Amino acid sequence: MENERQDVQTLTILHLGDVFLDGPVERLRRDTKEHRREELQESFLTFMEQVEKEKADAVIFSGNLLDGDYAGDDTLRFLVSCFEKHPQCHFVIAPGPGDPYHKNSIYRSRRFPRNVHVFVEEALGVYNFPELPLTVYGWGYRSSHAAHAPLSGGVRQKNDRFTVLCGYTRLDEEGELASVSREAVTAFGAHYTALSGRVHDGFHQVGRGIYAYSGSFEGREGVLATEQCGGYIRICATKQEGGWAMDAERVPLDTYSYATERVDVSHLRDAEAVRPLLLARIRERGYGSKTVLRIRLCGSVSPEADFSGLEGLDAPLYSLWVEDCTLPTDTDGKLLEEMNARGELYRYFYPQMQEGTEEERVAAARAFRVGYAALLGQDFAKR
Repeated sequence: MENERQDVQTLTILHLGDVFLDGPVERLRRDTKEHRREELQESFLTFMEQVEKEKADAVIFSGNLLDGDYAGDDTLRFLVSCFEKHPQCHFVIAPGPGDPYHKNSIYRSRRFPRNVHVFVEEALGVYNFPELPLTVYGWGYRSSHAAHAPLSGGVRQKNDRFTVLCGYTRLDEEGELASVSREAVTAFGAHYTALSGRVHDGFHQVGRGIYAYSGSFEGREGVLATEQCGGYIRICATKQEGGWAMDAERVPLDTYSYATERVDVSHLRDAEAVRPLLLARIRERGYGSKTVLRIRLCGSVSPEADFSGLEGLDAPLYSLWVEDCTLPTDTDGKLLEEMNARGELYRYFYPQMQEGTEEERVAAARAFRVGYAALLGQDFAKR
C-alpha cells in the first residue's frame, strides 16, 4: 500500500452485518432448500457489485458475516475470490457470536488477501490504513458469547483521522453479548459506530458521532418484510476544517425477506373460510416472490375446526408455512357442561388454554385436540 495520500478529503464506507453466509434456512419448500446457499451467495455478489459502483474505501462487517457452524473451505474460496477482485477496498471483519474466531474458524486462514482485516480478540483492537485518513476500532467473539467489555480501558487515538468503531452487541443490554453501554460509546468518541445485534432502527446521535445497527443483510424470520431489514448502510464522510461531516443512508437490496403475520380466524371452521383473509393480508403487505412468510392463525374456534391445506395457498410467495395457534374455546360453554369423557377432557385443559404464555396455551390446545380426535374416532396423529 502507498503512504497516506494527503489529498484524500472524502471517504465512502459501507456497513453490513448478519449476513450468515452458508446458514441453513428452515421451513422452505423441499425444492428450494438446496438453492438457498447459492441464492445468498448471489445476493452477496450483488453487494460486491455495489462495492465497485460506490468506489468504497472500506467495508465493515460488524458481526455474523458467516454461519460459523456451516461455513467451510468452499465458502472460504468464495470470499477470497470476492475480496481479491476489489484490492482498492479494505474489508474489516468483526466476528460475532454466529461466526466466532475459534480454533476451526476460516478466519484463521492465511489465504485471505492483504486487504482483509479481522478483529481476533474480545478486547478492543485497531487498524490504521496508511493510504487513507481512516482508523477502525473493533472487537471479535472467540465463542458464541463474550465475557469481555471491549471498551473498558479503550482509548481513541487523538488525531484528525475519521474513526469507526465496530462490533456485535446491543447497547445497554446484559447477557452473553459484549457489554457495551451508550455512555461508553459516547466517551470513546468515534465518528461512526457500526453495530449489529438487532434490526436496523435508524441512525442515533451519540456525542459528536452517530451509531447504527446494520440490520440483516437479508430479512430474517420474525421481521416484517416492509421494515428496513435487508441491505447495507452507506457512510459518506467529508473532511472539513475542524472535523468531518457525514451523510448516512440505508441502501436496500433486492434480497429475500422473512415475515411473520398473525391472522385472527375466530369463529371460522375451515381452510376455505380462511383463505380469502390470508390472500388479502398478503396483498395488503405487498409480499411477493422474495418473501418467506410464516402465518400464525390465532383466535377462538370450534374444536372441530380444521385449517389444514393452507400451505398450498396460491400466492406469489417464495415460501409459506402456517402455524395453527388457535384455541378450541368457541363452544358457547356447552362442552364445559357435558358429563362425559369429552367434557371431562375439556374441563381439564380449559384452564391451561386460558393462562400462561401463548406457547403454553397452544401446547394445551394441541394436547386437547389429540385427545378429542381420539374420542371421536378420528386420526389424532394429524392434530
